[in-house]
Amino acid sequence: MATTATTATTELKYDGFSMLLHWLTAALVITLWALGQTLDFFPKGAPRLAALSVHMVLGMLVGVVVLVRIGWRSSAGRRLPSADEGWLNLLAKAAHYGLYLLLVLTVGFGLARAWVHGLHVFNWFTFQRPAFATRAVIRTISELHSDLADLLVIVAAAHAAAALMHHYVMRDSVLRRMLPRRRAG
Repeated sequence: MATTATTATTELKYDGFSMLLHWLTAALVITLWALGQTLDFFPKGAPRLAALSVHMVLGMLVGVVVLVRIGWRSSAGRRLPSADEGWLNLLAKAAHYGLYLLLVLTVGFGLARAWVHGLHVFNWFTFQRPAFATRAVIRTISELHSDLADLLVIVAAAHAAAALMHHYVMRDSVLRRMLPRRRAG
């Protein structure tokens, strides 16, 4: 009988690669948002440029991870049945698609920000500042990147709150679907 319960639980879990991509994305978004909020605390010059370079490299990594996630999800990733029906299912789908859209837009505007600023990524690469990069353009793109990052964190927090609600209030297995299996021992 225990085998059946274990098999049923295993069937309702995402595959390990999907879990890795999910938690890597979450960790990168939290790290990037925190770093973005504290960049001005770094002393001007080399320390701030190094922190900004780390932010840009991690942001580009998020872009790669999101592209891999989309490719994996659309081809090989494990699809699970919806945990909810009706409006909760629609809300969950909207949140997931919204998160993907916000990730793509935030990374895109981050790259645009680096480009219009003509920023350096460590001493490896320099974005060539375009001629149309006026102060107004730079400010608009910077604000869009910042606002999208804030909105991404808000939607991600709502996503996490929904998972916790499923776990503690609804007492279902939705959160456990994305948690790694515990090793027996």
